[in-house]
Amino acid sequence: MKKILFATAMFVFSFQTIAFCQTDGEALKPVLAKLGSLLTDHIVEKAYLHFDRPYPYYVAGEVVYFKAYVTMGERHEPSTISSLLHVDLIDKNDAVMQSITLQLTSGTGWGDFSLPENLQKGSYRIRAYTEWMRNDSNPYFFDQYISVSTTNSVDRITDNTAQADRASLQFFPEGGTLVSDVRSKVAFKALGTTGLGINVKGVVIDNENKEVAKIASGARGMGVIDFIPETGMTYKAKVTFGDGTQSTVNLPVADAKGIALVVNTDDPAKVSIEVRANRAYYKENMNKALSLVIYWGGAIRTVNTKLDNQVLGIDLPTSTFRTGILQVTLFSGTGEPMNERLAFIQTNDLLNLTLNTNKPLFTKREGVKLSLSAKNKDGNAVNGSFSVSVIDESKILVDENAENSILSYLLLTSDLKGYIEKPNYYFANVTKDTRADLDALMLTQGYRRFAWKELLRNSTTATTHTPEKSVNISGTLKTKAGAPIVNCKVDLLSTAGGPTVSGVTDAEGKFSFPAVFETGMSFIIKTQSSEGKKAVLTLDTPPAGPMITPGNSFDSKYNANADILASLQSNQRNGVVTASNGSGRTAVLLNREGVTTRKSSDNYRSSNIGGAGHADQVISGDAIKDAPTLSSGLNGLARGVQFISGVASLINGKTISAGSQSQENMLLVVDGAEIGQGANIDQYNPGSIETVEILKGPNAAIYGIEGGQGVIVLTSRQGGQKTEVLSKEMSPGIFSIQPKGFYKAREFYAPAYNGQPASSLPDTRTTIFWKPDVNTDADGNATLNFFNADGTGNYRVVVEGMDTKGNLGRQVFRYKVE
Repeated sequence: MKKILFATAMFVFSFQTIAFCQTDGEALKPVLAKLGSLLTDHIVEKAYLHFDRPYPYYVAGEVVYFKAYVTMGERHEPSTISSLLHVDLIDKNDAVMQSITLQLTSGTGWGDFSLPENLQKGSYRIRAYTEWMRNDSNPYFFDQYISVSTTNSVDRITDNTAQADRASLQFFPEGGTLVSDVRSKVAFKALGTTGLGINVKGVVIDNENKEVAKIASGARGMGVIDFIPETGMTYKAKVTFGDGTQSTVNLPVADAKGIALVVNTDDPAKVSIEVRANRAYYKENMNKALSLVIYWGGAIRTVNTKLDNQVLGIDLPTSTFRTGILQVTLFSGTGEPMNERLAFIQTNDLLNLTLNTNKPLFTKREGVKLSLSAKNKDGNAVNGSFSVSVIDESKILVDENAENSILSYLLLTSDLKGYIEKPNYYFANVTKDTRADLDALMLTQGYRRFAWKELLRNSTTATTHTPEKSVNISGTLKTKAGAPIVNCKVDLLSTAGGPTVSGVTDAEGKFSFPAVFETGMSFIIKTQSSEGKKAVLTLDTPPAGPMITPGNSFDSKYNANADILASLQSNQRNGVVTASNGSGRTAVLLNREGVTTRKSSDNYRSSNIGGAGHADQVISGDAIKDAPTLSSGLNGLARGVQFISGVASLINGKTISAGSQSQENMLLVVDGAEIGQGANIDQYNPGSIETVEILKGPNAAIYGIEGGQGVIVLTSRQGGQKTEVLSKEMSPGIFSIQPKGFYKAREFYAPAYNGQPASSLPDTRTTIFWKPDVNTDADGNATLNFFNADGTGNYRVVVEGMDTKGNLGRQVFRYKVE
């Protein structure tokens, strides 16, 4: 008979600061202190990007739009820790192609990447992170692959994904241990040769060939069997996989003397937890102390008891939890973790988002009025920040289960180890079956937030990366002899106007100005002392970005659905209205002649948006690292390039106008960011450069008009110091600088037909509408207006977002166009 520890346990949660229940478990105090320190001293930040379309497929020439949601803590509240988010576009050689910094307001911001028209077909990655995230040993960087196709039929993608020789089957006893004579759940996961889940059927038999359980997988090759392993018996599974192959797999050997932890979430109203000891373990450990540590959402609850029954149980009402991962750990009386179980709680606490259009049926190019209503679980209107995308679903049907949504990412996949297939399956339409499949997933995946043994063994990790609140303009003033200039007044002026900001150098000659400015703005630094007028100014460099680790092999595989979009948009070259070529900002557009073939010498890191192998000349950084300046090091090495006062130009790069000639300067690109034509390359330290690429003609055309007179691409050494930005001295004590600031996102373009066709050309937009800055009013409402394209059939609307308290919401809505 089971002994009930508590008929019902009510939790009072405290977030960010940990409140413990009264306990006599002295051995547990160091355990709880370690966890409390982790949760209070190392508050987690997560970033999630909502893209303008639900599937990660794009065509070269399009713009990838996204909104960033950055949360803090276990309740996913809008982050107040960081004010900057770094977003990188990474190529298949793991080099940063483009990098932008977003300014975060209440944990949100938005941006975009323009994909060049002649970008090579393949898989690319978008990574997002804050500097604060880098303190974690397993940082919560957002990482999303996108498949980019082209209208160039020559491009081909070879699938080099490694495959296993045959399907496999793994078993995972609940709580980590299979115990003799105790009814036990054992999860299983079948993987095909591709490494993805595969269906499996079969039986479990003992060593006397007696059947004890049947195996039948549910979603993604996972499932659970339930049986009582007998003392002295061993077990194996005889199964047939979905590909027709067969296998015999041994189950883990049951402990002759042991204790098991069981968590049941079948009833949506409660979580049932049981501790089950077999007779041998119970006789040896009767009345010894045990403790349960129940962790969820930044809160801890302990239950201390003694083993005075073979089965101990407790029921917890799910109304005391919010949707998310629950971790239950059984500790011995000496504070050693013995068993652990992850479970997922799904309650009705998500935001209730409602979408409606002004009519049920529309025509092509007709105006649409979309209404959004946001309420919390109690039915009260909420102020929230949301993003809305509308796509023409007739182009490609959306696999709703495979989507990466704000719910699946922030609540589930970001906290689990390993690859999760079709993560939105567990949230799109919650049923008894999806709940059972989700429980099987929790039994087979590892938890990435912390592991008890590692947490108890290691001391608290030092904080080496501080939160970024602004883009600081900072540096050092020294004499030509290298001595710091102390107590020197320094003025910072924007060339665009505005007030002058003043500061004073410290004992090391350092100064710093926190600033909010966009990339491309120029500033003047002026020293206000006789000693300062003889100063040498060195600007501080931004911290080096984190190393780019290899991505998941499943996500990195190119998805041929992107080719469908390319074929549908093949007539864009003739001026069709698209989301990428109608914005007010310069788009990168090329003719077919601008597409270059891949060169054989491409085994180097490149931040060229065309990728490695698309340069007329590549110069190793080792050849110039000891040069006094970058231009002096490249002079004579860079073929056909001349340098005048640090500004590069092609020797034959002259423009004839009105009978006179003028020299046109080359475009400078640093780590994927376009610095500008005529930028001084001597701003950068030769020792921090890994490669220099010289682009001319067709190879430079990928940068559009700005690259017409050639391009120099500098790529920084990976994992080391980023390309160092130096200053340009205009006159004694006066310096001109152009630091990298916040990125200003482009406006999404969509035509406003107003009942009249704006053009006789077809409107083949895939993304019909994108709005990242949707904020509900005091009544929880927002209204959006846009126009349909030429596609007929279902148009799919997705809204995602959160309120000020961290409550998350997502809704999908469809309307029809004839």
